[in-house]
Amino acid sequence: MMTNLLKLIPVLAVTGALLSGCETMSKSECATANWSDVGLRDGMGGKAMSVLDDRVSDCSKAGVKVDMQRYMAGREQGLRDFCRLEKAAPLGLSGTSYSGVCPPQIDLEFRRRHQIGYNVYQMRSRVNDLNSRSERLQHRLREADRDEEKQVKAADKEDDRKRIRREFDDKRRNLRNELRDVDRDIQRARDNLRDAEYVLDSMR
Repeated sequence: MMTNLLKLIPVLAVTGALLSGCETMSKSECATANWSDVGLRDGMGGKAMSVLDDRVSDCSKAGVKVDMQRYMAGREQGLRDFCRLEKAAPLGLSGTSYSGVCPPQIDLEFRRRHQIGYNVYQMRSRVNDLNSRSERLQHRLREADRDEEKQVKAADKEDDRKRIRREFDDKRRNLRNELRDVDRDIQRARDNLRDAEYVLDSMR
């Protein structure tokens, strides 16, 4: 189940990337648009109806009228592809929001599955962010050792050297305390991620 879900993520991500740049239309795009295809792409991408308002506005400025009938026909066809329950969790896993465009009879279940996938996405992002923060703190600890050595060597007086050592001891202590807190957060986030992935993997 998990393998099948993960296979869909790149497809959804590419679709989202392709459509994200199409929500505004140039004059030439409006003039040459195949409105069935435009609607189809918007539907397949799960775009909200507000996207149509943007297209109408853009093309109106260009002196072009949107063929609403063809657009809506294409959109409905695209939504039939988008609104399949097996696509809900991968959509959430990709970090893409759901705009509530599916029919009422499947909307609640689509939202539930999407949220399960999105929970995993959020937990993975949280773990990655905390790992990056931990690496930065460890780097700052290593830098503190090097900086201390340089400053001690450059100091002429013993009192200055003692002061420098005290200051760096305090700095390292604060960094280690922060690193300890981050490591604790990482463990908690990994536990939450494991729980979220279990729910996702158990979903039927």
